[in-house]
Amino acid sequence: MTVFAGLDVHKKYFHATALEESGDILVQKNFPNSSEGYDSILAKTGRKVKVAFEATYAWEYVFEELEDRVEEIKLAHPKRTEAITKERIKTDVRASEALAKLLGRDYSRNHGNQP
Repeated sequence: MTVFAGLDVHKKYFHATALEESGDILVQKNFPNSSEGYDSILAKTGRKVKVAFEATYAWEYVFEELEDRVEEIKLAHPKRTEAITKERIKTDVRASEALAKLLGRDYSRNHGNQP
């Protein structure tokens, strides 16, 4: 089973929402923005993981931390995700969950599954 994770990345931490294919939340919490933090989220998912996060100032570091540990990485344009989610008040939880849901929908559409 594939897990879809959305990360809202900050300088010292990131907020992660990991969803099962069914849409059920597997993990939703803050982790330190470090190798240990990325190890922690991946240990909690325990499955194949596809990850999406916004291409912000630190995207290269996050990409390098994840590239050999996850099945797929998608970078999201911050302005496009803002327009798609249509959230007036952006929180870490909403942002990470929106990214995970968008990634899951994209996967479902491309593989003929129903969301």
